[in-house]
Amino acid sequence: MAGRGLALYLALGVVGLIVGLYGAHGGSVVLAVVGGLLGILGFGEVTVHGLEEAAHAYGLRRYAAGVLVNSLAVAPELLLAYSIGSRGVAEGNPELVELAVLSVMVSAGFNLAVLGIVVLMGRGGLRTPSEASAIELPLLRAVVAAVSVIVLYALVEAAYLGVVPRDPLEASLTLLVFFLVYILWVVRAGREPGAGAGGLGWAPWLLGGLGGLVVAAEAMSAGVEGMVYGMGLGAAGLLIGLVGVAPEAVLNLLAAARGRREEAGFGLIAATSATLLLVYAVLAILLPLPLDRYIVYTLGVLAAGLWLVQHSIASGGELDKNEAVLIILLSVSSLLLLARV
Repeated sequence: MAGRGLALYLALGVVGLIVGLYGAHGGSVVLAVVGGLLGILGFGEVTVHGLEEAAHAYGLRRYAAGVLVNSLAVAPELLLAYSIGSRGVAEGNPELVELAVLSVMVSAGFNLAVLGIVVLMGRGGLRTPSEASAIELPLLRAVVAAVSVIVLYALVEAAYLGVVPRDPLEASLTLLVFFLVYILWVVRAGREPGAGAGGLGWAPWLLGGLGGLVVAAEAMSAGVEGMVYGMGLGAAGLLIGLVGVAPEAVLNLLAAARGRREEAGFGLIAATSATLLLVYAVLAILLPLPLDRYIVYTLGVLAAGLWLVQHSIASGGELDKNEAVLIILLSVSSLLLLARV
């Protein structure tokens, strides 16, 4: 990222923090939410810059670096969702806890929809780079299997006990372990031979970005409760989830328009997988997440969409346009359902 662009994002983050904290302490829902969003957008880009610099310092190949950055760039979503959910637990407000997980489901579903659009932007299907088969296939299979187990567990519990179950701790821990193994695999498999340890020039950007994200997420969560009462749970979840992933979605669409469809497409796949393996898993471990019909349906849609992706990679080496249309329809259906919550 160019120095001027980074400075603009940093300034945006600082202004967002000031506005968000003023709104949070002054009781203004609009200022708290808008300021928090600006802070998350600004410091989110600073965090991504730190990740990119770290990948470069440690000699990762371009594809592996892109996968790593897209996987860890979900940090803003994680911090915001946890801030909202923990506030709900502290205040005894289960709606805020459900809002936290709804925003995560929206982010993952929207990423899949954008993936389908990226496929449709070219003349042919989305071809699989050689590195993607080795890196992505094991992960996708693990994600589909683990999420399917959670969906099956919720259905069985609801059918036999007639209650809305909580996400099982063992399943969430399994998702998190999958993610950690995946990140280690990407770093080891994607490193250039003979690459040095690299410097630590990236650390201030990464740590500063994460620190700004924590404060911005806390400021925004202070105004979210008012949003729920004013807009409704589903509409608030859609807004928070879409705003959180919109910047990266736009960047991936621009990359695809400039001829880098494979890079954009598999970056979106990595981001979707990371949303489930890291963001959802951490929330389920730290918060009492309900597996209601909306969440279970969306998890099932995400598992089906990712299964289509991994099946295409394994069998034909590309994701074709028919499969892209199906993925878009599945994703949009889940988003429309969540809007009714």
